Amino acid sequence: MTDNEPIRYKQCVHCMEQKPETDFLRRTGRRSGTGSRRGSCRSCRKHRSRIPAATISYAESELPPNNQIEHSPVSEAAAAKPVSQAAPLTVPDLGTAVSAPAPAAPTAPRRPRPKSSPRGGANILKPRPRPLPANHSPSDVSLLRTTRKGTVWMRGRTDKGRRWHQEIELELAVTLVKERAAVIVNRTTIRRLFSNKDFRSFILTRDNYTCHFCGQYGDTIDHMLPRAKGGHTTPDNCVCACNDCNQSKADKDIEEFMRDL
Repeated sequence: MTDNEPIRYKQCVHCMEQKPETDFLRRTGRRSGTGSRRGSCRSCRKHRSRIPAATISYAESELPPNNQIEHSPVSEAAAAKPVSQAAPLTVPDLGTAVSAPAPAAPTAPRRPRPKSSPRGGANILKPRPRPLPANHSPSDVSLLRTTRKGTVWMRGRTDKGRRWHQEIELELAVTLVKERAAVIVNRTTIRRLFSNKDFRSFILTRDNYTCHFCGQYGDTIDHMLPRAKGGHTTPDNCVCACNDCNQSKADKDIEEFMRDL
């Protein structure tokens, strides 16, 4: 501002005094103009910063900027009344210390909310399976129970050590545990003992690379009860076999194949 320009004044929205525009802070933001100023002067802002927010009345905090107050007929009529009839105004004393609010009473801890499902709904908190007895056997199939879906969880690891899990029927879980391919983790979960690579190495080492049918060198694995007839890949159902016996047996039963051999 140069010396030739007149001094512009602005009314403060709090003390209602006309003061130079230099006593008001500039507005910032995209929508603010080049010469726009804030509604409160520097001295009022300094005093109001010392007062807690709880002592500022609602009407005082909601005043619009730049003294743009709409005078309604109701407010003018109320202003025309004598002072004795008007309600007393409560103004906080700036000189006295404001007492701190009383501490809130301790509340009871809230119950945890159920986690939301991926589809947006709220899932019911799933109960944890009951713990197994202290001296339980990992192959005791009488401890197995199904989930609410009527299935049993089976988990294991791939050849590269990556974890996997899937849902299977209770009958299949019982068969895997009985034939020593899995163990019981809890009442609704079993764990596979071997990956594909480890299972092959275990069977060949157990049978000493000897064919179960002809007694020659073998490096393949054959199912005693074929998979086409309900057999599973378990240590009790798999044996070491040579390539010729494995190809000629195919899906025959062990009694029929040994009789033909």
